[in-house]
Amino acid sequence: MQWGQIKTIFIISFLVLNLFLVQEFLDKINTTTYDPLEKQSPIEEQLSAQGITYDLPEGDLKESYVSAPRYQLTEEDITALEGFSDQQLIGLTSSQNAVLSLDTVLEGEPSLFNMEIITSEFKKPLELDLENNLSGSIETIKSNIIKGDSYVFWNHYEDENVLLFFQRQNNKTVYFNDSAALIVLLNEEGNAIQYRQTMLDDLEDRPDEQTITDPINAIYSVWSNTVTGIPTDSHITLDLGYQTLVPLDDGVQVFVPTWDVIVNEQSHFFVNAMEGQYVQHDEMKFVTERKEALKREIQELKSE
Repeated sequence: MQWGQIKTIFIISFLVLNLFLVQEFLDKINTTTYDPLEKQSPIEEQLSAQGITYDLPEGDLKESYVSAPRYQLTEEDITALEGFSDQQLIGLTSSQNAVLSLDTVLEGEPSLFNMEIITSEFKKPLELDLENNLSGSIETIKSNIIKGDSYVFWNHYEDENVLLFFQRQNNKTVYFNDSAALIVLLNEEGNAIQYRQTMLDDLEDRPDEQTITDPINAIYSVWSNTVTGIPTDSHITLDLGYQTLVPLDDGVQVFVPTWDVIVNEQSHFFVNAMEGQYVQHDEMKFVTERKEALKREIQELKSE
């Protein structure tokens, strides 16, 4: 065999080998996923690596802003309050910050007072059993206020001897709003002695329904932005409610849909569902301010 033929065979063999190696390399590229840096650790993988599990709500992820004024008590409400014979003192605070006893209101024209806040004291402490029958105690409280079914229990603050309830509308809770809260003051035995109640009127949807932040992204917003973070091996559930976005000059408030990210059924963190931002709350400030308002209004009514 001549050298020229041998050289030709070697060249062809190397070309075939190179083509085979190139094909293998291309096949390897096609079977390998090269994600951008930010996608190499998806949210689910990061949470899973820390043992964090979650239940994500299902359904439509479209919501709109809503608005509502404070609820103005009607003559029917006043009549209902008069029927609570176990409450020796029921006061009403008007939009003009006037504190009036129920007797004063009944002697006048209720519609003129624009009454928005109910402050009451029980003749005898309302017996509760928070330790052994919390759900029954909650129902007892609801049955002793007007429109009790529109409130949901939020928390028992033992150091303050206070129970806090929030109003719920459109199957959503209105979080930490002075116009939609029920605060119940307890004595040392854990029985109810006084309460302060506010309500919002019916919520009205604002125009332009929008797609809200995905629940998993709301969890990530809390996980990545809170000081304490979410502990490892935690379980997370979510609820969708409302927070105040802005109060308007005419007394109407605008509310934004808000994710309540609940960690281990105890800790609550809030995320603006329209913008995906983590929102901080001074929970104890809200509680102590409502408690002080209750005590102040009771004193004003007693001195009337």
